[in-house]
Amino acid sequence: MKNRFTLLSLIAVFMFSTLGAQDVTDKENVVKNAELEAYSGKLKKLGKFYMVEDWDAYTLERPDYFEEGNIMPEIGIPNNTYGFQDAHSGSHYAGINAFSYDPKNFRSYLYTELQDPLEKGKMYCVKYYVSLADNSKFAISNLGVYFYKRDIEEFETKQNVYYEAQVKNNMQKVLKNTRSWEIVCNVYTSIGKERYMVLGNFDSDSETVYEKVAPPPGLKTPQIQMAYYYIDDVSVVPIDNYSQCDCSAKKKRGPDVVYSKSVTFDEDMSAADIVENSTIYFGFLKKGLNSSAQVDIDRLAVLMEENPSYKLKISGFTDTEEAKEAKEDPNFDNLSRDRAYGVLDYLASKGISKDRCSVYGLGDSSLASAGKTPLSQAKNRRVEFILINN
Repeated sequence: MKNRFTLLSLIAVFMFSTLGAQDVTDKENVVKNAELEAYSGKLKKLGKFYMVEDWDAYTLERPDYFEEGNIMPEIGIPNNTYGFQDAHSGSHYAGINAFSYDPKNFRSYLYTELQDPLEKGKMYCVKYYVSLADNSKFAISNLGVYFYKRDIEEFETKQNVYYEAQVKNNMQKVLKNTRSWEIVCNVYTSIGKERYMVLGNFDSDSETVYEKVAPPPGLKTPQIQMAYYYIDDVSVVPIDNYSQCDCSAKKKRGPDVVYSKSVTFDEDMSAADIVENSTIYFGFLKKGLNSSAQVDIDRLAVLMEENPSYKLKISGFTDTEEAKEAKEDPNFDNLSRDRAYGVLDYLASKGISKDRCSVYGLGDSSLASAGKTPLSQAKNRRVEFILINN
């Protein structure tokens, strides 16, 4: 009998949030010059954040302001004195020192007057984007926002400020991503008439949760003894319920599609054909084995057990979108390898020695489909098998 292949089937796993509310828009943002794009004057050196329209420094320790295309290398984008980072949007961003054990390295803070006072009892979605500078020695979780009613004279010293921030890092995780931007986001219920906002670290050194950060490859100068963060796109938007505050920094995606090729295995199929037609597939950024994948691997385990001389080449792959995610988020650096090793571990749980398998993580280096549709991308999220018959 000839091999018979049934029609390709799709298992669509819907990842829609149960929140179901319409997202708030930037038009409702009460933060003026929220993208930090407008400024006046000649930007020539560090410490010039006060030039940004509608913003200022909160103490005499001046935040920095960076600009794409600026001829001064220390304040450029993407390259500057603290590292490498593109703007989250536009062509500018700010930079603050949020923590240091060196008493000479005072913290800096961003300060602004809101477009309108906050309304008592009203909820607001507060969010901003941060990226840890490459040259930082530390990373922290304690960035926050403090609102207050009446303007005060700026501090005439370079002192740290210790307030009880009303809006803290919702995830309570250490913000240590240097490759891309992370979102700091939470909901604040107004006590009424708050008109001024300060952004920074308001906790004492002993209360600050921090980690030491390894220097990036190729760094030729000593790391700076601080947690230095780039800041961009600050928003305070009125909302009616918590579900309207989207604290996800990920791009919105449609349904997650897991590709599944259903194969009828005939008795006269060769061992090599069985192995090569046992490719398994994954959801976006997923590495767990679903029930369909387990059936395929169980079949391979039986084949390996019946033929002790057989060995397997196991190769994991990602799609092109996952490869982009890996460049932004180090948690996905080894996704293709993790997929392949997940199969290896499963085979080992079935009694197959790991020594009989060679494992490779090949990223998006060999695409099963060059298309850009969800179906084409789903074909690329896979682990393939090749029989090595000694």
